[in-house]
Amino acid sequence: MSTVEIEVKFTGPGDELSAAFDDLGGGRPARERLLTTYYDTPEGHLRRLGYALRIRSRGDARELTLKRDEGDGLTRGEWTSPLPPTTRDDAAPRLDQLSAEAPVGDLGLAESVALNPTFLTDIERTKREVRTGDALVEASLDTGHISAGGRETPVAELELELLSGPVGDMLAGARELLEKRRLAVGTRSKAATGTDLLLGTSPPAVRAARAKLDSADSIDGALAKVVRAASVHVTGNLAPVLEAGDPEGIHQLRVSLRRLRSALLFLEPHLGSGAAALNREARRALKRLGPARDLDVLLLETLPAVSDANPGVPSLLRLRDAARERRDAAHASARKLILGRRFNRFVLDLLQVAHSGGLVARDADEPLPAVARRRLNKRYRSLMKVGKNFERLGEPERHRVRIALKKLRYACDYSRSLFPGPAAGSCLRHLSSLQDDLGRLNDAAVARQISGELAAADPTAADGASRVRDWCDEHVRSAEPGLVESWRTFVAAEPFW
Repeated sequence: MSTVEIEVKFTGPGDELSAAFDDLGGGRPARERLLTTYYDTPEGHLRRLGYALRIRSRGDARELTLKRDEGDGLTRGEWTSPLPPTTRDDAAPRLDQLSAEAPVGDLGLAESVALNPTFLTDIERTKREVRTGDALVEASLDTGHISAGGRETPVAELELELLSGPVGDMLAGARELLEKRRLAVGTRSKAATGTDLLLGTSPPAVRAARAKLDSADSIDGALAKVVRAASVHVTGNLAPVLEAGDPEGIHQLRVSLRRLRSALLFLEPHLGSGAAALNREARRALKRLGPARDLDVLLLETLPAVSDANPGVPSLLRLRDAARERRDAAHASARKLILGRRFNRFVLDLLQVAHSGGLVARDADEPLPAVARRRLNKRYRSLMKVGKNFERLGEPERHRVRIALKKLRYACDYSRSLFPGPAAGSCLRHLSSLQDDLGRLNDAAVARQISGELAAADPTAADGASRVRDWCDEHVRSAEPGLVESWRTFVAAEPFW
């Protein structure tokens, strides 16, 4: 049997999850124990392709399921086949046991390939059907554990799966739960958690996936594609920050929010109040996450380079220790943001737009390429205005150039498929290179500022801050000729639109 599973998941304290389950109402709940074994090749072939294969047992009943995340933060493809009761000879699954609709051909494996058990889940599930608006939803409260490789981790989550009706009504019900209970939107499947447990790894940071627009797309449809890519980028980097404190997770989360804001501002003349609200929340989150990213760059990039140039200087070690203390506090603030009610409402709103659109309020029928060309021209003119006489601009003016350039780069990235040809790729390479160069100059300015603040609080670090300032000044001077040449190369190129 082939199905498309649309669900949203919550995590949180056990008592809050139980209370939220009760808040949903509905009929008498049913309880069942689910024993599930996941399978893969020894090389992890299925996991690398984004699939999970499992056998689930409910009492004497067994079923084989292949699952694939569809990449919009809500939807998963699911292909399920019943299995006979287990025997000593057929405990492991075979791909030829899957339903005819399953995309076995996409897996690149022989149907008779040997598959090994990788990890197990033992879950007590309490479930019932509930109504939220016009949506019929199966609510499942799961508790138990995942075990792999001699390690074990607990499971406690509440899943809402859409059985019928509008996705928006299910998400509205989820939003109501957030208003009452201390919950967070769950972004990790049991399969992903089991894989990390098996390998002893942490959730990896996720990079942006390009939204592929078509000239036949409506403005609303195109924006929904962009927001869908942004929502996957956002949700994919929550676990790396929460569970691993990953600096790259912080960076990618900020990139995802900047890309979202850029898209909303790019199409701003066509959008209504819902877009303004999303933009406002993304801006707030970026501001809260900024200190953690700035301190990560200082500690992981700038200070090591300064220390290499000034080996064994005690004041640099003191500066590093002070920066670590501030960085730890900034990461704690980032985690608090991500677990907060306001941010999780924002995530649900993102998922709503990603799945259903609805942000466009004006001139919705205007052809997308014409809209993109007009808005790209506006972005380009803004960049040329702030970048005039680039070689003579000071640090504050070049910061404005960096912001304008970043907005144009993201807009070009969204729009490139509307204007086929090699010129788009060339333009984006120039923009990316310039953005990186200007970003490094901004990192130097931020390093000077933070080091000065730390030295003001601890005079024993003052000499270290002075050495950071001298290193940054030299770094900026040495980068200047290449930066000016990169700007001239970009200005000389024809826009691709």
